[in-house]
Amino acid sequence: MFEIAFAQIRFAASLLFGWPFDVGSLERLVEAAKATHREYGTLGQDGADLISGPTLDERDRLAMQMRRFRQQAIRAARETEYYHDLFRRTGFSPALLTEEDLVRLPITPKADLRDRPDAFVSRRASVALRTTTTGTTGRPTAVSFSEYELRVSYALRAFRQLFDGSVTERDIIQISTSARATLGNSCAMVACARVGATVSPVGLIDPETTLALLAEPRAIPGKAPKVTILLTYSSYLGELVEQAQRLGYQPSDFGLEQIMVGGEVVTEGLKARARQVFGPVTFEEGYAMTETWPLGGARCSEGHLHFEPSQGLIEVIDPETGRPAAPGAIGTIVATPLPPYRATTLLLRYDTEDLVRVLDGPPTCEYRHLPATSNLLGKRRLAARHAGGWSTPMDVLEALESLDSVPLPARCGFWSLGDGVAVEVLVREAGAGVHAAVLAALEARGVPVRQLRLVERPAELTRPLPLRADLREAAFASSRPSDVHASVVVGLAS
Repeated sequence: MFEIAFAQIRFAASLLFGWPFDVGSLERLVEAAKATHREYGTLGQDGADLISGPTLDERDRLAMQMRRFRQQAIRAARETEYYHDLFRRTGFSPALLTEEDLVRLPITPKADLRDRPDAFVSRRASVALRTTTTGTTGRPTAVSFSEYELRVSYALRAFRQLFDGSVTERDIIQISTSARATLGNSCAMVACARVGATVSPVGLIDPETTLALLAEPRAIPGKAPKVTILLTYSSYLGELVEQAQRLGYQPSDFGLEQIMVGGEVVTEGLKARARQVFGPVTFEEGYAMTETWPLGGARCSEGHLHFEPSQGLIEVIDPETGRPAAPGAIGTIVATPLPPYRATTLLLRYDTEDLVRVLDGPPTCEYRHLPATSNLLGKRRLAARHAGGWSTPMDVLEALESLDSVPLPARCGFWSLGDGVAVEVLVREAGAGVHAAVLAALEARGVPVRQLRLVERPAELTRPLPLRADLREAAFASSRPSDVHASVVVGLAS
């Protein structure tokens, strides 16, 4: 425990002053934490807080973040082509930036990073991984990381998992995400393996094979008898639920205890319908993206997204005025990953294009000491702005995925129409009763429907929302566990 306490002091110093982490010490800390966990068991949130930033009041937090923002701005102006040109063009001095200057500093559009990714890479960096986004909502964006940054991410995730008990040595984790999501996949695999868990990267293969793997008995010494944790996207989870119900799976067929789900809007309807198939699983949700890694949001019990201020600066900006969004208003997350977490692809005030709502007042939840927004509402380009305000993917999907008449994942489209929206939805069977139920569900979520069209075939949708479940990967049909098991049974019977 002394080693852990000493490491906490060094970690806090790095955060306060922006010094690089001692990666070797972090990795040794993981091993010490593993030994402590074996001896004393899970230490809960107090243990996880050992490697979070110091708890500060809002004034001190902003002062700390602005100090490190200036540090990152100086580095970006000196070491990257993009920000060297930006500061020369705007006349701002990186070393003298104030809170008032911050909102006048130009926001970095996603298109600029997508079109010129290497213009954001520090000239002093040693690039170990040049990864891309999955490209679900547009052309993939390339982001570069050093070995240092990767090792820090692996170590910190492993440490948190050890102390909050979200992953243990007995767990078997199945990763059902796109193989192109190299950053998230590698971080999950390495961190879980360092905890001592068994990791099985499967990818986005056909749902029938994925379900068979989840239900397959395992005989690994010291591990659970079946997969205990599933890491996937919400739309693919919806496909698993639909396929499981079609094939007659029951909760007793699985050993799942936790589903780590994200990458898209996650609805309460999806979670409720997933529990009908997999049993009383817990859900771990959050917000993260390749461009701002490791800065992300953790979801609290009240549904807010909370951001660790040591990892970066989060702003919520009104898309129309470019100014901070007012309390209760919808805005776009603008993020700045801070040192010492980011040293390769440097981003200042990056427009994520992700919509959230500013909270009306201070949160009262278990993470109330951390900056917070509403839960994720969806991509700005997929939302509809109309005379009555905003209609977001969360509004529409939350309504639709609560209905059994809508197959999971909800396949739909919507767009502005006068003072409301036109909506199209894939349903199992179109009819007057279903039409009335869908309309009522949408209006109950505050969606001002001006036109509603139901279809029974996906090809009939004219403007469908993109889904990560459609990033399907091929697999050998003969490798499905159900096929293998069937051949063994036939052989024994003969």
